[in-house]
Amino acid sequence: MSVERQQLKRVIRTPWTAGTAAAVITAAAAWWLGEQHHDAHRDDAAVLGDVLVSRDGRTLTTTARWAPCQTKRPQLQARESTDTVTVALRETTADLRHQCASTDQQVSATLTEPLGQRRLVDAGTGTTITSFDAAELVGPHYLPQGYAQTNEIYDEPSPERCAPSPFNRTDTPAWTRFYRKGSARPSLAIAQVAKAAPDETRNASTSVDGHPAHLREQASSRCLTWHNGKYSMTVLSQDPPLPTAELLRIANQLSR
Repeated sequence: MSVERQQLKRVIRTPWTAGTAAAVITAAAAWWLGEQHHDAHRDDAAVLGDVLVSRDGRTLTTTARWAPCQTKRPQLQARESTDTVTVALRETTADLRHQCASTDQQVSATLTEPLGQRRLVDAGTGTTITSFDAAELVGPHYLPQGYAQTNEIYDEPSPERCAPSPFNRTDTPAWTRFYRKGSARPSLAIAQVAKAAPDETRNASTSVDGHPAHLREQASSRCLTWHNGKYSMTVLSQDPPLPTAELLRIANQLSR
């Protein structure tokens, strides 16, 4: 029996007056239940970002926020049926007595059977999720020295947005991969969206693999956008942004 339960039983057995005993019992029970809720309660949250399906169809990945004051990292959970796979983010309650900055990251769930033709559904909203097939991803054959892929992510400030927001699901297949140098926070991203050429490429200032490309420089970021004939592509760097020559080198060496 837990210490908390023992303490509660001692309170109940104490021969106090009815009014005093009732007040103490109520307070103790509320305290104990609150501690149990803090330790064990889990909340379902909607899947806000895009979803990547692995090449074998069995791993689903999406984005989530996690604050260090939460007892556990968020988890992506999937419930499977014959014709649907329903996903939800499971989040622990946060200890609101402390302030803590969130850490954005990618989380995954493994299915017992490949997704196949089954419909992917967001448990929070009941909407169908259009997933991105990992077999369609292009990857960098060149990265600046010290950079490697990470499951941590970053979201640009709205006024500087160049790549899709990792917490706003698109209506077409889309996915963004993030990279960081050493143990620093992620500062490089490669986004791929199945849509027509972005308007920016009409005013192309350079080219990527023969395709017109637009270079945009913001206060703390630099991004390169182009359309490769099937996908709108973005290579984005921030804090501090990589030189233009490095962005072009990354972009020109992307392939499946």
